Amino acid sequence: MSDFSRRTFLAGTATAAAVASGTTSYAGASDGSPSGARRTRTSIYRQNIGEIELLSITDGATSFPRRQDFVTNRSPEDVAQALQQAFFPTDPITLTFTPVVLKSSGKLIVIDTGLGEAAFKQSNGIGGQFHSNLAVAGYDAGSVDRVLITHFHADHIGGLVTADGKPAFPKSEIWVPAAEYAFWMNSGNMAPDASEAMVANFERARRIFGILGDSVKKFAPEMEVAPGVTSIATHGHTPGHTSFIVTSGSDKVIIQGDVTTHPALFIRHPDWHGFTDVDPVMAEQSRRMLYDRIVAERILVHGFHFPFPSLGHLTREDDGYRLMPIMWNPAP
Repeated sequence: MSDFSRRTFLAGTATAAAVASGTTSYAGASDGSPSGARRTRTSIYRQNIGEIELLSITDGATSFPRRQDFVTNRSPEDVAQALQQAFFPTDPITLTFTPVVLKSSGKLIVIDTGLGEAAFKQSNGIGGQFHSNLAVAGYDAGSVDRVLITHFHADHIGGLVTADGKPAFPKSEIWVPAAEYAFWMNSGNMAPDASEAMVANFERARRIFGILGDSVKKFAPEMEVAPGVTSIATHGHTPGHTSFIVTSGSDKVIIQGDVTTHPALFIRHPDWHGFTDVDPVMAEQSRRMLYDRIVAERILVHGFHFPFPSLGHLTREDDGYRLMPIMWNPAP
């Protein structure tokens, strides 16, 4: 395993871990579709939410060997069957990374930042594509007014700093969940027998937010964190994991971050627990709470690890839910 692979694996998330594995590939190269299928690399997708413009901007995609404990409370056979029933390969697993950009009331807002420029360089462009794709969309990091973070895993905060360790959004306010910040900044929360992955998470958070310093602001649940954007506590995946609801007129979308990572597994089976969840029981409770609301109110949902462009609706199915992806519309 290369040095980059080892450090990224220790990020503590399956997605970040997989970015640099030997079998990794990005969107447009190998996405689990039939080997003879023609693939197109797509990086940006626009969706109007009332008067707010939402851009899904890819940070890359990854394929990685499925861990035997990818779902901790089900057998590997159950997981393989669920993937097969959803027409996904049983091994490897492919996931995408998709941050969000909002244009709201004259403000440019980024939600999550991907793996970052260092990962882009070290992985030869497999991960960390967000900043270059932001430029393709017509923006640069210096034009961003505010960055909102769902949680502190590597694939969400890595893009906050440049490859040479400077703030990547020099003119932006960085807003993070107060509970998330409090957890990762307190060394007393790291158990004596903490895994290498947890230690790496603590070290990374301190390094990144040490660089950012006074630009970091903390927010609470149910707080308006940007024009038309309100925070929702969805703790469990991490202690302060937060989602956002974006509202303009009668239109709404929920940016759910990592409430679930793989739709065929944790949406379809909300009681399944992912190995990257810090508190899997709480993560399940948050998942059901949020998804019950999404179904009842017929709210559009964006998932960081959903297939690009990462937008869809949820319906109930048996004891779980099903993701209904949006109809792709190439019109701007």
